[in-house]
Amino acid sequence: MISLFCLTHRFKRSMLEITSETSYDILDKYLDPSQTEKLPDDVCFKVAAGKKDYDIIRYYEVGWEFYSQKIIDVLSQFVDMSDKCYPVKIEGVEKQYYVIYNLKTYPFWNTDDVVSAYDDPYYFGINDKSIPIFGIDDTAFIIVSEEIKDALLKSKISNIELIEHFGCSFEEYEKIKESNFKPQIHIYEDK
Repeated sequence: MISLFCLTHRFKRSMLEITSETSYDILDKYLDPSQTEKLPDDVCFKVAAGKKDYDIIRYYEVGWEFYSQKIIDVLSQFVDMSDKCYPVKIEGVEKQYYVIYNLKTYPFWNTDDVVSAYDDPYYFGINDKSIPIFGIDDTAFIIVSEEIKDALLKSKISNIELIEHFGCSFEEYEKIKESNFKPQIHIYEDK
């Protein structure tokens, strides 16, 4: 079993949240981290709430996330991000934000058994520490390695939360489930 970290935001006060005139169905298709196609060029976003342009912002009332150049730069130290992110247009916002896409995904073993990411450990079907960033099947999760977690925290990324989850084979997961073992979940955030 290995530790992995879900990259997300802390929902800090006055966090910039954006919206678009583009239909939810189109956005839902293209804002999936496993999607291999980019949003159409004519999609534009605008501010819906908040005013602070933290390093992670989100889509208003939905939760899709957008990442600053600073985050992309940190991720680029570990993996070529040229085919894993692209910029989005946000009316009236100077800071450039990106969508992360085209990630390989892995299975979520206990998707039906968890209630809260903060209380229940998530188990994913990966046991390779050398894969720096990936997605999880049928979720919007972006998962990073411990090495990337450390680099993101060292870079003082704003509005970041990294929630520990675990990677293991299905056989390991079955043994964990049978034993009722519940590892402690660590959460790392900016100040």
